[in-house]
Amino acid sequence: MGIDVARGIAVLGMFVVHVGVGWEAADGSNALYPVVSGRSAALFALLAGVSIALLSGGSAPKQGKDMGVALWRVVIRGLIMLPLGTALTMLGTGVSVILAYYALFFVLAAPLLWERWKIVAGTAAVLAFAGPVVSFWLRGLATGRGSLAGPVRAVDAYDPLVGWSGEGVVDFLLTGAYPALTWMPFVLAGLAIGRLDLRAVRVRWALVGVGAVLAAAAYGAAWVALSVGGVRERLAGSFTGGIVERYGGQGLDETLSRGLPGTLPVNDWAWLVTAAPHGGSPLEIVGAGGVAMVVLGVCLLVADRLWVVLYPLAAVGALALTTYVGHVVLIWAAERGVFEGTVLWWLTSDLAVSVLVGSLVFATVWRLLVRRGPLEGPLHAVSLWAAKRIP
Repeated sequence: MGIDVARGIAVLGMFVVHVGVGWEAADGSNALYPVVSGRSAALFALLAGVSIALLSGGSAPKQGKDMGVALWRVVIRGLIMLPLGTALTMLGTGVSVILAYYALFFVLAAPLLWERWKIVAGTAAVLAFAGPVVSFWLRGLATGRGSLAGPVRAVDAYDPLVGWSGEGVVDFLLTGAYPALTWMPFVLAGLAIGRLDLRAVRVRWALVGVGAVLAAAAYGAAWVALSVGGVRERLAGSFTGGIVERYGGQGLDETLSRGLPGTLPVNDWAWLVTAAPHGGSPLEIVGAGGVAMVVLGVCLLVADRLWVVLYPLAAVGALALTTYVGHVVLIWAAERGVFEGTVLWWLTSDLAVSVLVGSLVFATVWRLLVRRGPLEGPLHAVSLWAAKRIP
């Protein structure tokens, strides 16, 4: 239940970003936005890794044919996410849909199902620092007249996913909102955590302690670099023109607070020592990953004692796929005025309230009466049926 509660928090964090759940700060902005920006998606990705681990046996990994079935279930689930995520992106809501990226995350994580948790954790740590550096270098070569610009355009030209939704293989790997090169550390960290005995209280406290240290060290280092190391002044001098337009027309301070669209600007290596939310720098990955570990550890500690109070939140987490898809569809309906002039007009009159209350109520009732969600059930059945029939 603690894992479901944590996943529910991640989903609600995405609601803050997508539909404005929260309250107004003194400057008129959403007070919760800077808190959850980037971190809710990182928690979502880390919990995806935990789910992969639990699917394959948790702290007692499956062996032989059973592990083979688990591996194919992971891969098949990822492949199902691809058309679903692409379809949601094609709605054109402006939401950076993470589901299509899951296809690549799951496929890349599958070969590590057999490895010990320390190996997986070490791989995640190496990628947390190496991934952003490689991404920065490759994206620099892929922009303007760089040596990779032509090949990238050629791949995009023949990628049907780009034609359908605007996001294709290059986005999933390198340039999108959740590129695998900088997001796999979250998934692999979750896979390593899922191999631990999460029922043990000492493990839960370890997640809180280690996560807090990682978050404090990463965000502290970024603060020192910006405030003392002269990085802020250096970036301010380069944050002009096309860079501002590419990253939402925000000023530097607002960008560092509210976040980036999944990747760092490639005009200055100094971006790699910032911790801007959703930017994919090493310090942001470590910091957001640490926060995700703290949230998971706390949820595991309190869920057993407060299960009555937390049940609606856990229900949202258990029906995360359904509630995620549902809120994107509702955003699309609001933008197209689908319910205007009908008896359902109230569904889109205040999206924040409709999405928040509707998700909590629907998930709670469905969980009590049916258990698996309307999308989770078919996903479970199809992946299990297909995996058992693969030699």
